[in-house]
Amino acid sequence: MPAVQRAATIAVAIVLLSTLLTPLQRELYVGDETKYSQVVREMRSGSVFLPTLEGSPFTHKPPLHFWMIRTLTVPFGVYSIWPFVIPSLLAFAALLWLLHRFGGMYAAFVGGTSLMIWGSAQTARMDLTFNALLVLAALMVERFFEHDDFRALLWAALATGFAALAKGPMAPVIVLTLLLFEGLRRRRMPRGNYVLPLLAMLAVPLLWLVPAIVIGGENYWREIFFKQTVGRAVGAWVHKSPPWFYLTHAPADTAPWFLLLVVALIAAYKRNDARAKFFVSWLLAVLVPYSLLSSKLDVYMMALLPPVALIIARLLESEDRWWTWGRRANLTMLGLFAVIGTAGLFVKPEHIKGPDGALAAMPLVKALFAVLLAAALTGFVVSLRSRDLRVSTLATGLAPLAMFAYIAVALVPLANEMASGRPLIAAIQKQQVPAGEVACHVCPHLWIRDMPAELEQVRLVNAAQLTNAPQVIITRRKDDAAVAAVLRGYRKVDEFRMIGKWFDVYRR
Repeated sequence: MPAVQRAATIAVAIVLLSTLLTPLQRELYVGDETKYSQVVREMRSGSVFLPTLEGSPFTHKPPLHFWMIRTLTVPFGVYSIWPFVIPSLLAFAALLWLLHRFGGMYAAFVGGTSLMIWGSAQTARMDLTFNALLVLAALMVERFFEHDDFRALLWAALATGFAALAKGPMAPVIVLTLLLFEGLRRRRMPRGNYVLPLLAMLAVPLLWLVPAIVIGGENYWREIFFKQTVGRAVGAWVHKSPPWFYLTHAPADTAPWFLLLVVALIAAYKRNDARAKFFVSWLLAVLVPYSLLSSKLDVYMMALLPPVALIIARLLESEDRWWTWGRRANLTMLGLFAVIGTAGLFVKPEHIKGPDGALAAMPLVKALFAVLLAAALTGFVVSLRSRDLRVSTLATGLAPLAMFAYIAVALVPLANEMASGRPLIAAIQKQQVPAGEVACHVCPHLWIRDMPAELEQVRLVNAAQLTNAPQVIITRRKDDAAVAAVLRGYRKVDEFRMIGKWFDVYRR
C-alpha cells in the first residue's frame, strides 16, 4: 500500500476514534437534546408508539430515533449519555463505510472531517441517522441508473422510507428529486415497474403514521400535516431568509472543504466526469428543495455533505492540472486557519460584547487558538513540501479536527457549565425543598448525568399553571413580568446564568 494511502487509512481511523472524546465528559445540552430526553422519559412510562412531550403528542419528529434511544436506556439507564449518542456514533461509522465503499478512502475522510458531520456524530440528534440512510438510498439510485437494476431502486425506496421515519418527509422529496434531475441529465429513465418501490417507500413511514393518527386523533393530524409539513413548506415567503440563504452560507456549511469543492466542481465538468455529475445531481437534489422550503437551518445542509465528499474524492483520483488548483485551495484554507488561530491569541475580553467576553482571556481558550495555529502551520508546511493533492487534503482536514479534539478534551467541562442544565439543577438542589414543590417557568427540561430520579417531579409550567403556590418558582428573567402577579408573594433568593440567559429563583 502506498504511503499516502496508508496515511489516509490512519487518518480515517483517527477521525472515527475522535468522536468518542466528548461523550466521555459531556452532558446533554439545553434545547433539542434535553427536550428529547423528556420524550424518552415519557416513552419509558408507556407512550412508546406515540411519543409525547409533557403529556401531549410530540409531532416535531418521527419516532425511529426515539425508539433507538429508548431501547438503549434498558442497559444504560436514562441518565447516561450513551443511549443518546450511540445512534449518532453508529450512523457516523455507517456513513463513513458507505462513502469508503462507493467513493474510496478519501471520500470517507472528507465526509468524516466535514465539521458539521463530525460534530453531529456526538449529539443526541437524528440527523446522521437520516443522512446515512439517504446516502444508501442515493447510491442505490446510482446503481439503478447504471444497470437498470430495479432491485437497487427497491433498496433505495426502503432506505428512503426509514429515513422519513427518522426525520420526516424531506427524505422522499430529496430522493424523488434526485431521480428527476438524473433522469433529465441522462435524458432517459429505465423502463420497468416503479409501483413496488414507490409502495415500499410509502409503506415504511405509513405503518407507523396511520395508527399514530388514529390514536392521536384529529388534533394530532392537523399538527403533523398543517404545521409540521405544509407550514414549513409554504412559510418561506413570509420568513426573512431568502431562497439563496444556503448559497451564502455554503463556505461555513461545507467547512473546511468549500474552496476544494469549487475546484472539484469545475474539474468534474472540464474532465466530463459522468460519475461526478451524478454526485452533482445529488447535491442539487438536496440544495434546491431545501432552498424553496420555509425552515432554513444550516444543519439541513448536512445532507449535502456526502455528495460533496464524493465529488472531491473524484478530483483526487487522477492527477492533472486541477491538482495544482486543488493544492492552492487547500493552502488558502490552511492559511485562513492560521490567521484565525493568530487572531484568537490576541483577542481580549473588551473586544467581545457581553459577559462571555471574559472567556477570551482564559488560558484554556487561548490554548485552543494555539492548537489551531500549530496544526494549520504544520499542515501548510507539509502541503508545500508535497505536490500530491491528497497530502494537502489530509492536512486540511486534520487541522481543524485537532482544534475540535482539543475542545472535546479540555473545554467540554466548561461547556457543560454554560450550555447544559447543570446550573438549573444546582439551583433547585440549593433550595433543599421537595422536588414537587419546585415550579420552573420558561426553563429547559432537566437532564444531567446520574440525575436523582426525584427531580423528575419538578414541574415545568406556563403562567396559567402557577396556581397552587409552589414553594419555589424559577423563571427566565425576561419572562418575570408574565408571572409578576404570582411572584408578589415570593422573595428573590438566587439567580444564575444558563445558555447565555439569566434566571431568577423565588421562594415563598
